[in-house]
Amino acid sequence: MTPDDTSVQVLILWALALSTFVNLATVVWNIFSGPSKKNGVRLDSLTVEVTAIGQRVSMMDQQQQSGPSKKDVHELELTMMRLSGALDVMNVKLSSHGEIMERVEATVSRHEEHLLRKS
Repeated sequence: MTPDDTSVQVLILWALALSTFVNLATVVWNIFSGPSKKNGVRLDSLTVEVTAIGQRVSMMDQQQQSGPSKKDVHELELTMMRLSGALDVMNVKLSSHGEIMERVEATVSRHEEHLLRKS
């Protein structure tokens, strides 16, 4: 062997050692960064979901604020109670009108009977 052959062999040996070291470093890097990448993808999907939930909550908040307040519901209840009272008064008046109509019908039927007997 000549000295030139040994220098090439030494260079090949160093290149092989460097290649092995780079390959080993790549494997270690992939082992440690793999779960991190998976977690990053999961975090991205969770971020999208949280953003969607936040939008839904803000939409529901707007709907709740635009709805009737406690005061509005109370006023509606009072109005309905007043209407109920007015309907009760109307029922009493209508029942008295019904009694009047019964008396008028009785009178009319007596007149009819009287007129029918004369003829």
